[in-house]
Amino acid sequence: MEQLLEAIKKNSDVRNNLIELRRRLKEPGQMEKFLSLLEPMEVCFQRLLRQEDPKVRKNAALLIGDLQQEDLLMDLYQAYENEATLFVRSSYLKAMLKIDVTPVLDGLKRRQEAMERQEPGQEEQKHYREELSLLRQVLSQYQKKEVHAFTGFGEAYDVVLTTNPMHREITARQIKKGQTALWPFGLRVRGGDLKELQKIRTYQELLFVLRLSRVEEDPVRAAESLASSGLWQLLQKAHKRAEQFYFRITIVGPMTLEERSNYCKKCSFALEGLMGKRLRNDPSDYEIEIRLMERRDGTFLPLVKLHTLKDTRFSYRKYSLPVSIKPSGAALVAALASPWMKKGGQVLDPFCGVGTMLIERDKAKEAGPMYGIDTFGEAIKGARENTYLAGKEINYIHRDFFDFTHGYLFDEIITNMPVRGKRTKEEQEAFYRNFFRKAKEVLKPNGIMVLHSNEKGYIRKEIRLQEAWKLINEYNLDEKEGISVYIIGRKDGHHNEDRA
Repeated sequence: MEQLLEAIKKNSDVRNNLIELRRRLKEPGQMEKFLSLLEPMEVCFQRLLRQEDPKVRKNAALLIGDLQQEDLLMDLYQAYENEATLFVRSSYLKAMLKIDVTPVLDGLKRRQEAMERQEPGQEEQKHYREELSLLRQVLSQYQKKEVHAFTGFGEAYDVVLTTNPMHREITARQIKKGQTALWPFGLRVRGGDLKELQKIRTYQELLFVLRLSRVEEDPVRAAESLASSGLWQLLQKAHKRAEQFYFRITIVGPMTLEERSNYCKKCSFALEGLMGKRLRNDPSDYEIEIRLMERRDGTFLPLVKLHTLKDTRFSYRKYSLPVSIKPSGAALVAALASPWMKKGGQVLDPFCGVGTMLIERDKAKEAGPMYGIDTFGEAIKGARENTYLAGKEINYIHRDFFDFTHGYLFDEIITNMPVRGKRTKEEQEAFYRNFFRKAKEVLKPNGIMVLHSNEKGYIRKEIRLQEAWKLINEYNLDEKEGISVYIIGRKDGHHNEDRA
């Protein structure tokens, strides 16, 4: 560390030494060591910010930010004001993001206003966009954003509900107002009643449709189409005060991350210019998301997600795990199994995770006593909190299902079966064999099992080998991942197989 500092002071290979210094500062304990040597470096930093080599100035600025050296703010700001090399200017702002810039706020605001009046040339746009974006990020830390509230519930809208494409009819049957039509990834609802739609639990997202069926591959032309698509009219209709909104553009499709990033930056920049101050691009803190769904021909279907319209359907789910089933997915499982569920039935989830499946089961058809079991203690803690927030009463037990005993038998087992993970095929086969045997011990003779699983082979094998079980119905959810919902009953029970 001392040798690097000495070399920088002597102006020896400054650029590479600064890069190496910044790399070492990320190692444990190195920041404290460097700070103890920093006192004599202040003059050195001032000199580095005036170096002829632009990459030296860039790395010196970034290093000041890494060190959060507020004493050097005025030097940093002066260097930013004087900087003529475009690719270096954003480095000063990256440094300012990490320190208090209150003394220079007025100057930064003037710079932002000047930039917003500029029309940069084609070759300057990349660096201009980056600088303006960072400048806004710096200033946003000292400005209170106006938050819009969705107020347009009395209006009719044209929306898309994203659903499991194989079971769109489950959601369609719950819609009483408006005209529905099947879409590849969900349902289109013309003239939908938002209050009604927000009570339906079997879709993932609600997206608004614009007066535009496609936008072009070229990002600037796409922005021109979006500007005349009725987007602003939608915002006016949905909000009492339609003033400046913060937005971002996202792409869903096979584009690479770099391609998506470049397209979104260019399209956002062009759209912002066309919409004046009514729309402001902010990819990290936004109210409006313009979702571009990539088509096979390279064009996009544009849809709008209004984050001002709060979705409270699953607000109970404060805790989740990477393997947790999505709430809308659990709601779909419950809806598919509903014809065989018993109102007031005693329900068990032997692999309950954070409780989502049990909560959605009870919302689909009110249950009696419910029990959730899991070997992961943190999941049980999360399940208890989620259940409290959902206003439900569920008994959670931190235990292995295979060691579980209970004073009475259950009417129903409903669960998201654990994924194979690190188990071998032989271990997974044994797991399913033991599960079916154990399930017979805790389930009533006329009980049912509702299993969400991607192990069709093992389930069908155990139903075939263990005489206690009978497959009542099977619903394919995801052909690619092999995920299905299985409705399984005891052979010695009585089930009406035509109820679905």
